[in-house]
Amino acid sequence: MEGGSVANGAPVLFNTVLNDQSLNISYNPATGVATIVAEGNYFVTWWIATDGAGPSTFVDFTLQINGSGGVSASSPIVTGQLNGSALVTVGAIPATLQLVNTTGQTVFYATTPVVANIVILEVAAP
Repeated sequence: MEGGSVANGAPVLFNTVLNDQSLNISYNPATGVATIVAEGNYFVTWWIATDGAGPSTFVDFTLQINGSGGVSASSPIVTGQLNGSALVTVGAIPATLQLVNTTGQTVFYATTPVVANIVILEVAAP
């Protein structure tokens, strides 16, 4: 995906799965929803290259857990790379994760060959 935008309240859609090592995590590229089917701890890290957000003076994306709440990352720099991470404990399954634009405006993606990345790691118990 090169260029484009993500509307306020819409998910970031990752179009390519490069590495799929866990049977407990699946991803739907049409909806942007990752589904987790095993209790445990999961480390999520992501980045997105942005190129403006209309009249907004910041960008904000939230990793929503089960469709609400979650962990937000914000920046007053609307053109650049925004990073976020979270340690998510899943106690009830299935659980869902989705990275959503919560800026209040449409955010434009940078015109780079890769505009976003997400990694979801299942953390092994000791």
